[in-house]
Amino acid sequence: MKVITMESSAFTALMEQIAEIAAHVRAVSGERKEEAADRLLTTREAAHLLNVSTRTLQRMRSEQRIAYVVLRGKCRYRQSEIDRLLADCTVMEDAVTPKDLKHNHTLRTGGKPKGRRT
Repeated sequence: MKVITMESSAFTALMEQIAEIAAHVRAVSGERKEEAADRLLTTREAAHLLNVSTRTLQRMRSEQRIAYVVLRGKCRYRQSEIDRLLADCTVMEDAVTPKDLKHNHTLRTGGKPKGRRT
């Protein structure tokens, strides 16, 4: 094992440069994550991510439950829209607020409270 010695001012300058590089890497990787979040998916890819058939995805479009983009006559779905739909349809285990409890109840019962007629 080799021991390298250096002056404290050189060490401080080196640490500042490393911090600048780390900040730059974080900024660049953050930009790429945002780009990936808005990636356009084909109908088949979106259906696979949602674990539904392409026909079910078409029905969801017709019911306006999912937003989509039409490019050259073909439907495409933003990754962020798929993520939003999954978040909206997720039952929360640790629901404590009335809003969370209502959200869970709506998901479990299909949106219709028992005993009520509308």
